[in-house]
Amino acid sequence: MADLKVKASAVALIGDIVESRTHRNRQALHDRFQAAVSRANTEVPAQDPAVITVGDEFQGVYPTLGAALRASFIVRDELHPLADVRFGLGRGDVTTLDPARGIHDGPAYWAAREAIEIAEAKAQRAQTRTSRTAYVSPDEPPAMLAAVQAALDCLDFMVGSMSTTSREILGGLMHGLAQHDVAERVGISPSAVSQRVRRDGIGVALEAMATLGDLP
Repeated sequence: MADLKVKASAVALIGDIVESRTHRNRQALHDRFQAAVSRANTEVPAQDPAVITVGDEFQGVYPTLGAALRASFIVRDELHPLADVRFGLGRGDVTTLDPARGIHDGPAYWAAREAIEIAEAKAQRAQTRTSRTAYVSPDEPPAMLAAVQAALDCLDFMVGSMSTTSREILGGLMHGLAQHDVAERVGISPSAVSQRVRRDGIGVALEAMATLGDLP
């Protein structure tokens, strides 16, 4: 017990690939999953970098909610269109049980596990079928939690309603590419990219991601 290390008020992130067991090419999915988690670790500062755990889950610990959300945005984008991911985020203390193997426990992970179960349950209902992300933080004011969750639900709806092309445009712009570079990569004109940014809610989604990514 003396080797246990506790991080106060961290944010745990758990991600789970949706319907991964029925995927037609499990090896390709796993390879892409590893690449997605690796990119998130490269681009987002973490207290404990994300690692793939049992099954088709990954877990990581972040200093802020915004950082954890940025990691989730990257993983989801990197896996599209091969697969989708649901996410649970929880704030609280984190206990490191085994640093070498990246095994954690504690209130933040319990909250993140509860959150991912909430996200899965919401996705089973027709009116919230696009929901992929939930946040649980027992010590925060309920009104603040409700506001964050409402923003996440709206962002999930916008992203989940986009076509494959619009999702590719969103991903490129999210990673800082210019519109003409995104147009070349996607195979459409720059004016078509600009139209989709306005028409398909890509611009709104980018602003929402930026705002949520700054949350403490």
